[in-house]
Amino acid sequence: MGNGVIKMLQDNLMEMLQERLGKVESQEEADEIIKKFENLDLNKIVLEMFDTMADNTTRHMRDTMYEKVTIFRAEEQEFLAKQERKWYRAFVASESMYIMTLEAAEAYGEEISQLSEEELEELEKKANTFTAMLHIHGRAMQQFLEIITLMKNGFADAAYARWRSMYELAIISSFITANGEKVAKAFIDSSETDDRYEWARLSNKFPTSKKYISFNDIQKKCNLDSKSWRHPYDLANKAVHASPQGTFKRMSNIIGGEDAIPVGRSDYGITTPGEHSAISLAQITGMFFSTYSTESSTLAIKYISNWIDVVREEYFKTHDYVFPDDEKLWDDSMVSYENMETDKSEE
Repeated sequence: MGNGVIKMLQDNLMEMLQERLGKVESQEEADEIIKKFENLDLNKIVLEMFDTMADNTTRHMRDTMYEKVTIFRAEEQEFLAKQERKWYRAFVASESMYIMTLEAAEAYGEEISQLSEEELEELEKKANTFTAMLHIHGRAMQQFLEIITLMKNGFADAAYARWRSMYELAIISSFITANGEKVAKAFIDSSETDDRYEWARLSNKFPTSKKYISFNDIQKKCNLDSKSWRHPYDLANKAVHASPQGTFKRMSNIIGGEDAIPVGRSDYGITTPGEHSAISLAQITGMFFSTYSTESSTLAIKYISNWIDVVREEYFKTHDYVFPDDEKLWDDSMVSYENMETDKSEE
């Protein structure tokens, strides 16, 4: 127990002792009081005092928790309203992408279910790849919606950490679709084991002497340009793990040039997970829809990829408006959906 607390208690008891001794009528009475004082266990008294204080505080917080949480929730709703007002157009762009991708996936599934026997025989040659990509795409859709929810709630670092998983799904999708049915089947079968990446060994892309296969090994052997994504992925890894960079350089640490320590929601850092999640969703969707190409799936790949430019423009412009003192992200010379349409009309 703290020495300061014990000294304070000793001083208080000494004052009480002096006061009591000043009122005694005999030496015997004084000796009895002094004996009782000498037998006091100050550590035990302090422990009992702290236990009593902790119990009283717990009781008080239990009695007032509804009031405190009501105030907290009111403040939370105020933040969410402001966040929605600031980032409304950007969030709408992301949610629109989710809706259009979901509708395209449902239409793709319906189209697959209506294939002729001859077409189904062709699809059967890619059955494992299709199954793997169907599940990967479904997981990516859910993660994309999670990212939107986190951004709406002001958790940019958590949203970016979630994007990390989407990026990894894009890498795995690229590896599976490039290496055929054996690899896809191994990936599916591994879901019933503790194996994380050994399924990739069936691609014959790794030397037999290699004891373990890591995600980084797969990343180096896939068809996506992982080199361009190395820095963002590294940042996302730092945001996930207990790294010094992830602690001191969080996406919402620096606001208006001032170093802050976020302990809750923030409207800063939203742009990066918003843009990157759109790119990853378009990549995964494109690989899924290319498993068995149809006219409608080819069209969907194109307009979903186009939508990245819409997402980028809305997030960049919103950031520039909300944080006018920051370096500008949007430039009208950037390629966007609207610009592409103008270019086509001018041709």
